[in-house]
Amino acid sequence: MRDAHRLTLEQKIGQLFILGFQGYEPDQETFDLLSCIQPGGFHLFQRNIATFDQVYELTTHLRTLSPLPALVTIDHEGGRVDRLKQLFAPIPSMAELASIGMAPLRLGARVIAAELEATGFNLNFAPVVDLRYPGSVLAERSLAAEPSDVSRFAAAFVEELGKRGIMTCAKHFPGLGAASADSHFSLPLIDRTKRQLQLADAVPFVNLFGQTAIIVVAHAHYPALGDEKPVPASLSSRVIEGFLRKKLGYGGLVVTDDLTMGAVTSIGLTPELFLGAFEAGNDLLLFSQTTPLVEQAFKVIVSAARSSAVLRRRIDASIERILSLKAGIEFVPIRYRAHLKPRITRQIEKLRRSVVEIAPRAVTV
Repeated sequence: MRDAHRLTLEQKIGQLFILGFQGYEPDQETFDLLSCIQPGGFHLFQRNIATFDQVYELTTHLRTLSPLPALVTIDHEGGRVDRLKQLFAPIPSMAELASIGMAPLRLGARVIAAELEATGFNLNFAPVVDLRYPGSVLAERSLAAEPSDVSRFAAAFVEELGKRGIMTCAKHFPGLGAASADSHFSLPLIDRTKRQLQLADAVPFVNLFGQTAIIVVAHAHYPALGDEKPVPASLSSRVIEGFLRKKLGYGGLVVTDDLTMGAVTSIGLTPELFLGAFEAGNDLLLFSQTTPLVEQAFKVIVSAARSSAVLRRRIDASIERILSLKAGIEFVPIRYRAHLKPRITRQIEKLRRSVVEIAPRAVTV
């Protein structure tokens, strides 16, 4: 692992970016942009996944594009957010499994861990630890309604993935369960008091401090945390620095939710906005698309850092946290991969059968 002081300013700032792209491999234009930025990580979707061998070759190739170990990430929760179902078989959501019991959830988590290991990922943007509220857009992805239950199920999920060397993220801080609007399209308003947020919504996040690798900050407006004008929490220093770090005492890594989502684009995309996202307290900036705007944002942050010692110190603090996380990344090529796909598919089929068998009994208890 390269020491932070040996990195150039540009290399440090590249580490702040997690980037996605179109297609089954980067085209020449995308490859040139990735080579310029040398991002700290790559985020894949179903659009990047064709076959079992193709995705493993892709994730292996992406690891070579950065001078430091790369975060190779995906959102994989099962159910509606099942990014690997075309490779194996559809897996029930973690929320559905949690509704049946801890044992099915742990089995599902073990299957997801095996899928991610077999395809070359090292970081899963899960679990969702938002509380389940009536009418929530996240109800079918939420593990439970009570903070203690969410904490238990989420900790079990994190533990099972960790056994396979898969890191996890808790999302969406400080809690998106009360959202009735979808942040993919617009900016939700979370009308919860600061006390409610601290004593309920944020509790699962606090309980996972030190267990998950990263906390994902929501694209939602929380007036009770001090921002009177509508601004996403992901762009708010009051939420990140004030509430998460100072009030709750979190010292780990923070990443934005995808900065190309409607909740952010609706307020106007500019390179300066992404500089603001970093200055608000995020360590990592997630972009699901590599566009000219990403390169512009990179150059704006480089330019601003050259003229600001305060910003350079902030970058160094983030880099220390990033490198500390990456020090634990070890990529060991998998032997006998051909045997893994049918084995994992059989595990999913077994899990689905158990859901059918257990669910009726769980309802009648």
